[in-house]
Amino acid sequence: MTAVVAARSLTKSYKGMDRPAVDAVTFDIGAGVVVGLLGPNGAGKTTLVKLTCGVTMPTSGEVRVLGGDPVADAATVKQRVAVVHQLMPVDNMLPAVDNVKIAAAFRGLRWRAVHPRVDEMAATFGLTGVMGKLAFTLSGGQRRRLQLIRALLVVPRLLMLDEPSAGLDVQGRRQMWDVIGKLNSEHGTTIIWTSHYIEEIERNCSRVLVVGGGSLIRDEPPAVLVREFGERTIRVRLPEAADRARLLALIPAECVTASTEHEVDIAGPDASRHLAAVVELVRDAAGRGATIEFRAPSLEDAYVALVARQQELTR
Repeated sequence: MTAVVAARSLTKSYKGMDRPAVDAVTFDIGAGVVVGLLGPNGAGKTTLVKLTCGVTMPTSGEVRVLGGDPVADAATVKQRVAVVHQLMPVDNMLPAVDNVKIAAAFRGLRWRAVHPRVDEMAATFGLTGVMGKLAFTLSGGQRRRLQLIRALLVVPRLLMLDEPSAGLDVQGRRQMWDVIGKLNSEHGTTIIWTSHYIEEIERNCSRVLVVGGGSLIRDEPPAVLVREFGERTIRVRLPEAADRARLLALIPAECVTASTEHEVDIAGPDASRHLAAVVELVRDAAGRGATIEFRAPSLEDAYVALVARQQELTR
């Protein structure tokens, strides 16, 4: 089966930069997969999205999207691809609905054909009552939902999301997750999802590409990264200063990952060796409000540890 996205030694260099923005990246993404793209600022995520959707050309290597070149075969490839860019401007002096009509015209779509779908998505995103208003009067979250409607005028084979949750409140984010989830489950849409909200990547993606310094560091399911790089944290709440002092004297300093006026976080390979003593201390101090909580590692914990290790290796 042909990959929906196939990159081979994909490289993009810009004048004045001391290293490529994307450096010899190779990967395949199959049909119906939801892939998260993670990396610190300047890691090359946005450039990788631009290369995949044909906004910029590679310096060397290649990327194939739905079997075609996203630049040379743009006329056919882009009809089956939808993109929500991190910065997707709207015409603020036009009504929201006219912004959508213009987007439809650019894609060669008849308004009569897409109007029912626009109405449905506007209702889903709570925009029905504002589609006739000038875009500049919409809130930031409403404009972000408008961008999603423009991108999803047709059901795409490939959907690329570059920070789609920026500006959305909790309700808006969950509405977006539902819409994207249905595209994937009901239509088999392949999704590449870039976000600084790592919890939404962990929730929605079955695979994660981690980039750093323009290179692909890891390509794994979230659970694999969590097992390899995540650490269980023991959070001990000790309201009394004397109890906190006893705890800090009991465990090695390198096991203390955070300490506040009332709480101490313990983690690391050696933490488990001191668990019995910590539990006994908490039991003894329970009458003074002491508690203990075991926190399972998250993808965010694993990602932070992975990036820190990579930065240490490249110094």
